[in-house]
Amino acid sequence: MTDGLNHAVRLYTFAMLGMFLLVTPWTPIWDRATLSLLPAAAGAWARSGWVRGSVSGLGVLDLVAAATEAVWLWRSFRSTT
Repeated sequence: MTDGLNHAVRLYTFAMLGMFLLVTPWTPIWDRATLSLLPAAAGAWARSGWVRGSVSGLGVLDLVAAATEAVWLWRSFRSTT
C-alpha cells in the first residue's frame, strides 16, 4: 500500500510541477519576476525565447514522468482487482 501511495504522491508532484513549468514562462508573472528579482543582464537572458522554451521543455518532461507514474498506478490497481 505504501508503494502505491508513494507513486501517487510522485504523480501529483510531477503533474503540478510540470504544469507550472510548462505555463509560467509565457505569463506576465515570469516577466515581473525576472525584472524585479534578477540583475538586468540575467533578466534579459531569462526573458529570451529559448530559455522560456527550455523551462517549458522541462515541464513537458515532468508531465511525461507523471504519465509514467499514472500508468504504473493504473496497472497496479488493475492487478489487485
